Order: sequence, then structure tokens, then C-alpha cells
Amino acid sequence: MTSLQTGLYNNHSLVSRSLKAAILRIALVAISAGAVSYFVNRHSIEQAAREQLLLSTQQTLQRESLPFREIQQLQRNFLQEFQQTLADAQQYQQLVTDFDKLFYRHEDGSYTQRPGLFEGQPLADGRRFANMSATYAPDIPPDADTKARFTLSYLLSYKYGSSVKGRLFNFYGVVPEKGFPIYQDADIAKVFTYSGPEALKLESYEFYARGFAATTSDSIFTRMYFDFSNNAWMTTIATPDQPDANGQHHILACVDVLLDELMKRTAQPTIKGTYSTIFQADEAGTLIFHPTYTEAIQNSEGAASITSLHLQTLMPVLAASHQLQPGQVTLVESAGEIVALGQIPDTPWVLSVHYPEQLARPAILQNLIIVIALGLITLLVEIFIIRSILLKQVAVPLRHLAQAMRAMGSSANKVESERLPNQTDDEIGALAKEFINMAKRVRDSHQQLETKVQQRTAELEAANRQLQAISTTDELTGLANRRLFDEVLERECARAQRESSDLALLMIDVDWFKKYNDHYGHQAGDACLRRVAQVLSLHCRRAGDLLARYGGEEFVLISPATDLLQAGKYAESLAQAIASELLPHHASPFGHVTVSIGAAAIRPVGSASEEMLIMEADQAMYRAKHNGRNGVAIGKKIA
Repeated sequence: MTSLQTGLYNNHSLVSRSLKAAILRIALVAISAGAVSYFVNRHSIEQAAREQLLLSTQQTLQRESLPFREIQQLQRNFLQEFQQTLADAQQYQQLVTDFDKLFYRHEDGSYTQRPGLFEGQPLADGRRFANMSATYAPDIPPDADTKARFTLSYLLSYKYGSSVKGRLFNFYGVVPEKGFPIYQDADIAKVFTYSGPEALKLESYEFYARGFAATTSDSIFTRMYFDFSNNAWMTTIATPDQPDANGQHHILACVDVLLDELMKRTAQPTIKGTYSTIFQADEAGTLIFHPTYTEAIQNSEGAASITSLHLQTLMPVLAASHQLQPGQVTLVESAGEIVALGQIPDTPWVLSVHYPEQLARPAILQNLIIVIALGLITLLVEIFIIRSILLKQVAVPLRHLAQAMRAMGSSANKVESERLPNQTDDEIGALAKEFINMAKRVRDSHQQLETKVQQRTAELEAANRQLQAISTTDELTGLANRRLFDEVLERECARAQRESSDLALLMIDVDWFKKYNDHYGHQAGDACLRRVAQVLSLHCRRAGDLLARYGGEEFVLISPATDLLQAGKYAESLAQAIASELLPHHASPFGHVTVSIGAAAIRPVGSASEEMLIMEADQAMYRAKHNGRNGVAIGKKIA
């Protein structure tokens, strides 16, 4: 045996040292590849989970909104038909006459439907009203107007309730005189009484109190409550008609909604391993459904909330929900969870789907095990190759290869392939080539990861900018919204106080706008508001001015460094600009769209505040309206 052969088998031989180096080298590569694989796979798997969570939650929101959208559309149709029918004098008189045909007066002064109507017995004219019952409070004797509205509510409740039988629990219209007819399987005339401890006090019902106290015709959702007669959780959706000139409502369209199916679907999210909650978009986060606190919700009669139960893990979710728009889905990181949340369109409820981060661990560990296994296999193959080669020329190539592998394991530098034996066709050359390819893949993965991080960061920044713009812009007119107005007014008042300068506020209201809507329709009304906003914007070019939509048909203009005299002239120019547009308004005595403007100014010192400025401008605006509209009224200067 030659000295070379003897040296190859010695513990200090090149082969032995190369073998030890190979073991160390492959171990380092396996650890590095495992670490890279762990973080890359973890990021990609969690990102895929986020995308799936966003998509499934978006689909769930749209699906769950459908029944509520249908209910509110039915209620709007009900109210529209109610108003149109009452406006017909002939039908109005027939409704007054039908009152005595449909309803029966009891000794205590109360009214219910006549006997047999609920069971399906026909009237003398052949009309039937099966499953329709009614009750009317005895403490308010009905006049002709009440009779007409109560009768029409009965007829329309039957029409709409019977059309959705089997899909909705019930349908009913309520008049403010404490009476309501209802289409459902139970006869309320046999349930409600007007004496004793169980006497009906309709004004104590949330839907009645909130519905008739509302200042708009927007739908309201009552707090969730447990109905023991149906052994089910329910909520009532109530939509009032447009308030009259005195701010009073004359009818309330209502539907009681069973929540059991919604809760069952919420308890079974699309993504396996996740869980869902539903809560109201209020300050406390009143819970509708939580898989862990069902008993607490029931025991509190639907009053349990995120804050009352001190659910710290849901506090970030509650805070994020206050920034949501209906149908919008956002992700929140909370206590080891990825939470997708969004407000169900046409409801005041927020759905949150919780994805525990530990769900991704099995897939991450599986990929890590594969990488480690591949590293071990590579190690065994290389040991076999090294022990099989007994030629002197193996030493130098292996040393170079070991050096390159250690360099690759300890840094992200490009491998210097010219020093590796990758030009040979033997096993060492093949190993060198594979190593170069592996190094390239690792480097490419690293570059792709950095590119993806940069891309996601840019997308997040763009989304944040878009969200900021949405949160401060009025959707209809494109002007600043009420939120931005409040912030700017507070800031300008503080600045005016520091600099001891004037600050003016103009309160602008479109004259006879309700009549405009009634005559032209709400779409035309929206177009009119947009045009008024455009004209005002064109004539509000002073540096530092802010024009905002205050609400409905009202606009406000903040004008820093403007005294009361300048504010009055400013207001007159704006009023003239609107009038000069000659936008048709047949319901106005002027024949075209005009505005009434109240001007006020303040030099904030002492107790003077922005609230006083708003109040003075508002009062001035109402004086302008009282003086005949299409003009300007100037308030006093506040100091």
C-alpha cells in the first residue's frame, strides 16, 4: 500500500479531514436552508392564510347582508306605497270607512280585528285577511286620520307579510298612537291586554321609542333580545317614514328577525380551525354572538359587551371596527391571532373571524422537516462519495468546495464558481455544479422575499393613504366631511386664540330642499347637492378656507383671519353665486335653487369656543330663512 493510500485512511488524512469538513459543511447548509425555509414558508403560508381569510370574510359579509337588504327594501316599498295611498283623497276616505269594517271596539276602548278575520273568515265584500291581527291602545281615541293610517297599515302589512311568508318571521306597521297590525302565526289580539301588571306599554318597546324619536328615515336595529315564546334570539328592524315639518313620524315599518340561523352559520366559519364573533358597531361592542360567552349574553338579556366582559384580546378588534365602512374587510393582529373583521352591509353589526396563528404551524414544520431530511440525505451521499474516492486529486477540489460551502453558510455573498471543480464530469464536478445551483436558488429566494416585502409595504402605505382620504371626505359631494370639519375648526380656534386673530364661520343651507327632493326625486336631489358643492368650491378660494358638508343639505365654511364684516360680504358673494346658476327649482318661489347663509365671527379669548361660533352661525342662518331665504344674516361677533 503506498504512502498516499495509507494517508487516506489515517485519522489525519485528507479523506478523513474532508469527511469531517463535509459533515460540518452540510450541517451548516441544512441549518441555514432550514432557517431560510422556515421563515420563507412561514411568511408565504401566513400570507396565503390572510388572503383566504380576507376573501372568505368578504363573501360571508355579502351573503349575510342579503336578507337584511331585502327586509329594508321591503320596508321602503311599504312606506312609499303608504304615502302614495294616503295622498289619494278617494282612497283616504275608503280607508276611513274600512276602519269600522275591519276593527272591533271593546268595552275598555281598545280596538282589535273583528272576530274570525285572523282565522280567514271573509268580510262582506269577500276580502280575507288570514293571519292578520291588530291592537290599538284605548287611551287615544282614533280620529279620521288615525283610522285611515291604521287601516292602511293593516292592509299593507297583510300584503307584504303574506308575500314573504316562509322567508320572514313577520311583518307589521306601527302608528305612533300606540297601535299596530301584524302578519304572523300568533294572534296578538289574544296576547296583549291594557290592564294589570301585563298591560301593553308599547312606548317601552325599543323599536317604538327609537323609531318614532328618530330624526331621519334610516332603519334602526334594536338590541338583540331573547323571545321566550319562540325560544330564539331576535332583533327588530324598524324603518320610519320621512318626518313631517314638525319632525313627527306617522308610520313605522317593522320586521322581527330570528337570529338562530345567523348564529349557527357564525359558529361554523368557512376556514377550519377559525372561530367567529358578531358584535354591534357601538362604543362597548355589544355582543351578538361569541362561541365562549353564549351563556353570559343570554343571562344579560343581550346587554353583554366586549367592554363589560373585559375581553382584552378583543379590544384591538373593537377599536379597529370604529373605522370600518359597511362591506369593508380589514385585518388586525391580536394576541396570537389574525382577525378579519368587517361590518355586515345594511346592518350595525361587525363580523370578526379569528385565525389562530398556530394553525399554520403544522404546514411550516412539515416543510422544515423536508428541508432537514434533504440535508441529511445530501450528507450521507457525500460521505459515501468521499470514502469511495482514494485518488490524490480529490483533496484540492474538496478543500475548495468545503471553503465555498462554509462561505455560503456564513454569508449571502455570491459564490465564486471559478475556484470550484465544476468543469469536470465526475461526481465532484457534479456536486460543485449542484452547489452553485443551490446557492443561486437561495440567493433568488432571498431576493424574491425582499421584493415581496417591499411590494407589500408599498401596498399597505397606499391603502393607508386611501383610508385616510375616505375617512375625511364626504362621499356624495367630495367635500370635507363632518369629522374633518370638527378637527379643522378646533385647530383654527386654537390658532386664532394664540394669534389673537378673527375666525369666521358661514352656515349654508339649501332653501326648500325637502320640496326639491319631493318634486324631483332623491337622485336629482343628490345631483343638486353636488352642483351646489361645486359652485361653492369655485368661489371659496381664500387661503386656509375649508368648505365641508355639515349634514343633509347644510354646508359650512371656515374662514381664518376674517372679521364679521368680511364674513358678511363673503356670504353675500356665495349666495349670489348659487342664485346665478339658475338651477331649476319649481317648488321654490324664486323658481331656482337658492341658499340661506348665516355668518358669525369670533376672536377666541376667555370662554369663547367653537361651539359658540357654530351656535351663532346657525342662529343667523335661521334668521336668514325667517327673512324670506335667498339671503344672508349676520350674527354678532363673539369675543
